[in-house]
Amino acid sequence: MVLIPVALSASLSAGCLFTTRSTGNQLRETSANHEERLSTLEANLSEERNQLQRDLAKANAQILELDGLTKEATERVRRNSADLGLEVEQLREQLAILEGQIAEVRNQSESSAREFSRSRIELEKRVDVVARKAGIDFSVPDSEIPADRQSHFTASENAYQNQDYSKCRALFRAYAERYPQDERTDDAHYFIGQSYLDEGRPASALGAFRSVITDHPRGDRADDALLAMGTAFFTLHACTDARTALQALLSGYPRSPLRTQARAKLREVQRSTPNYCTS
Repeated sequence: MVLIPVALSASLSAGCLFTTRSTGNQLRETSANHEERLSTLEANLSEERNQLQRDLAKANAQILELDGLTKEATERVRRNSADLGLEVEQLREQLAILEGQIAEVRNQSESSAREFSRSRIELEKRVDVVARKAGIDFSVPDSEIPADRQSHFTASENAYQNQDYSKCRALFRAYAERYPQDERTDDAHYFIGQSYLDEGRPASALGAFRSVITDHPRGDRADDALLAMGTAFFTLHACTDARTALQALLSGYPRSPLRTQARAKLREVQRSTPNYCTS
């Protein structure tokens, strides 16, 4: 066992007592600070809680207001949709009426067009008959002109032989336009002139005969055209021009089989009375 001196023991006892008091004071001070801070935190928390409640109440009010606006907008859209649907339905009904009217007008128009077409065709036939009798020429529709060259020329010849002179001239003119370099183009011009001559229209014939001579001087119809020109001029009492044409045949085509006819016509011209010839 260890013995401690009385003085040292007293000293230690006094030191322990001092230390315990100081620590207590510190603890009390710390506890007071904590209580103050806790009170402050509680006050702040209460303020924040109150602010949160105020914000929540405001948000609920806004939600209610927004919900009311939403309901109002939905009702307005519903009403507008109903009105729009009614308007669309009315427009559809009007459109159906208009479509019916258009269909009726179209049917009437088509019927009128068919009737007009029939009348036009009938009128064209009548005009064509009258025009042919009057010696007026009309063009032939492309649908009536053969696409084949030989068939085209044959159809033209047939029209001439059938004395359908207007159609004959129309076909021969079309032939000359389509085949200007063909060896029978001079024949086309010649028959145009001859058809006029056959109809007793010598003045109209001269242009076609002149085309044969000027455009196809080396063709096999040049001497025919000169003989026909002499006849046409003489019919028109143009004796000088008739003699010129006949003499051109005799001097320019010594081998022509038409020389005998040309001489006979030339003697006829020369024997004509002075009152007959106007030039």
